[in-house]
Amino acid sequence: MAGKKEILKKIRILITQKYSSPEEAFAFFDKKSEGSLGREELKELIRDAKVSRFLSGIVADKMIDGLDTDGDARLNWKEFKQAVNDLMKDVA
Repeated sequence: MAGKKEILKKIRILITQKYSSPEEAFAFFDKKSEGSLGREELKELIRDAKVSRFLSGIVADKMIDGLDTDGDARLNWKEFKQAVNDLMKDVA
């Protein structure tokens, strides 16, 4: 089973190699242009990063629990950007 570091590395690689900016990645997964990413959209992002389908729901829930500062069970742009910034700091 993939560890936290490995999963975060895969997400970082997806965002930096497939998209020209974090904004482009956010817009791609924000299918309804609601300005936030819900559990299903995060699961898609996680699966796109080549994390197992089995883990995608668990990882999406953990991301929301750890990053959702306004308590709406979604990641808005500000929360997503903070997550990306944190990912970039952890390059190792």
